[in-house]
Amino acid sequence: MKNDFELALVQIAADKGLRVDDVLEAVRAGVESAYHDMPGAAQDIEAQVGKEGTFTVYANRTVVDEVSDDATEISLEAARKIDGSAKLAEIIQIDITPAGFGRIAAQKARQTLFQTLREAERSLVYDRYSDHVGELVVGRVTRIDNRGAILEFGRAEGILPPNEQTPTERYRPGQRIRVYLVSLNDTGRGPLLRVSRRHPDFVRRLFEREIPEVANGTVEIVTIARDAGVRSKVVVLSNQDGLDPVGSCVGVRGIRIQNIVRDLVPEKVEIIEYHSDPRAFVANALSPAKVLDVSVDVEENLADVLVSPEMVSLAIGKEGQNTRLAARLTGWRINIRDASAPDRLHVEATPGVEEMLDTLGVSADDADGEDDELQVAVDAPDTANRDPS
Repeated sequence: MKNDFELALVQIAADKGLRVDDVLEAVRAGVESAYHDMPGAAQDIEAQVGKEGTFTVYANRTVVDEVSDDATEISLEAARKIDGSAKLAEIIQIDITPAGFGRIAAQKARQTLFQTLREAERSLVYDRYSDHVGELVVGRVTRIDNRGAILEFGRAEGILPPNEQTPTERYRPGQRIRVYLVSLNDTGRGPLLRVSRRHPDFVRRLFEREIPEVANGTVEIVTIARDAGVRSKVVVLSNQDGLDPVGSCVGVRGIRIQNIVRDLVPEKVEIIEYHSDPRAFVANALSPAKVLDVSVDVEENLADVLVSPEMVSLAIGKEGQNTRLAARLTGWRINIRDASAPDRLHVEATPGVEEMLDTLGVSADDADGEDDELQVAVDAPDTANRDPS
């Protein structure tokens, strides 16, 4: 039957998620530290902790014919009184435990144990979450402050900054939310997780979670353009002949896409099939609008899109959103023209720096100063008549 000391070791190890041997080693290190703090303490020593919680300090001595240093050597005659089989040049241990050492050792061992356990726990948590950077995790909101929403992940703490939040969402203490783990920092107070619900890969991981074909690579997500909280366009292609990538993502009666959208409400998600022909790809990207014709100018990186009069507003979208997302998806500048008046340019959307950074999950602040030549393009409706050339 285990005594109280052994039971305490087992309980501490279980509470902290550590091995019993690790806890025992922390106690032993504390005992050694307590001895070294004492006046005249020997340097080459080893502390041992008994199963009953007893502490013993042993000094290491080298067996020699003639002792020249009492602190490190012992004569063969004295050594054989301790160990009858002792030989020259061997190292033996002698008990040098000071009188009344138990109380001092216990106090120091307790302090060292708590410090070691805190460090071991931080290391354990860091190792656990370092393997999950770039994945989805679930946390509980504990409070909201000027840094953003603070989340609890078991023994780790995470922060959801304002620029990583979905603008249409409001968080409350006690709420559990699924987030994308962007990075992990080892701070002085323990691991800090930086998480996001705005990152495009948040949507990507939701697809992988709900759609087996995406998870195993049969269906590939080519790119994602997202206005977090409002609308996302996801481009997919099939790596298997005869497999419909869009149908695989939608699922029977739309059940798969519904499960994804449930984590994004009220955000709408559109699934678009990739096409190697840029004209077909641009036309697909402007869904749900029906496109009559697309002409491309490779040198200008320009796609001129012709739509019927009743499709103009749908192709452009509210505040130009549909065209803007399509430009970010395809990488083409997109002009929308009414088939009834093709000389009139209704809108031009440019995959500008801000949009490309957003697609990559990089904030403009993070990129600031990295390249002074980068210029942010402003996507705004242009109602002036322009020469189509």
